[in-house]
Parts: sequence; structure tokens; C-alpha cells
Amino acid sequence: PPPAPVSWPWLAVLLPGGAVLAMLWKKLRQPNPWMLGPLTVCAVASVVFDLHIGLPEGLGQLGQWLIGCSLGCHFDRQFFRSAPAFLLRILLITLLAMLAATTLAAALSWLTTLDGTSLMLGMMPGGITELCLTAEALQLSVALVTALQVLRLFLVMFLAEPLFWLWQKRTA
Repeated sequence: PPPAPVSWPWLAVLLPGGAVLAMLWKKLRQPNPWMLGPLTVCAVASVVFDLHIGLPEGLGQLGQWLIGCSLGCHFDRQFFRSAPAFLLRILLITLLAMLAATTLAAALSWLTTLDGTSLMLGMMPGGITELCLTAEALQLSVALVTALQVLRLFLVMFLAEPLFWLWQKRTA
């Protein structure tokens, strides 16, 4: 499909609105405020106002580049020395997560009328952008994959820390 049209008036509202919510969430010490704040503002506005707009050429790539720079700043020499053992554990966890996602997607597909492949892709570990682009390329339900990925992101962001502290409390 052709790219969605750019709406400068809506972008003039959404971009500062996302920044304001991100600063508020940061002040409230919420996880990942600079991703979840703007994502929430855009999702709510898209649903409430039935928006179908896109970003200007290059802005999405700039955002991906900034995310990569931010992530890259967290790695040091010690990380790369321990990387093989770390990567082996990540591989195992990823395979287990994929198995769990496949099983859950098959069960949900059987119980509902939703497409099993879209459900499976929506539950897979990975980045929202990459999995949504994969859904588009495979002509699956991009909306379902996006919704499941955003739901997974919110659940992980808001449940990981409380569950970790509960686990730490029980093992102490």
C-alpha cells in the first residue's frame, strides 16, 4: 500500500503531546517513558479520532537511529567479554518464548476465529516495527500483530519490576 499521508496539524499536536506524557511518566518513575508516553498518545489519538496518518520521509529512520544510539550506550568492554555466555542464555530464553507463543497462539486460534499465523507473529519476542513489517510482507493482520505487540510491551514494562521484587522477596 502507498504510505499514509502526512498531516502536519496532527503531528504538531501528537509530537509535543507525546513529549509531555513522557516527561510526566519520567517524573512518576514509570518504565521506558520516552517510548511508552508517545506510543500511548498516538494510540489513543488514532483510536479516538480514527487517524490514518504517516510520518514525513526520514523521521522514522531518525527515530530508529536514535533508539540504536541509546541502546549502544549501555554496552561496555566487560559486556563483550561475557557476551558468548550471555548470548547462549538469550538464545535459550528466546526459543522457549517462541515455543510458548506458538502454543498459546494455536490455542487462541482454535478457541476464536482469529488467524493463527497473525496471532503467533503478534506474540513472538522481537521489536514491534520488525514484526509489523513482517506481518505486512506476509499479508497478515498488521493491526492484530501491532495490538498484541503493544499489549506485550505494556505488560512487560509494568509487570517485570513488581514481579522481580516479589521474586526477590520470596527468595530472601
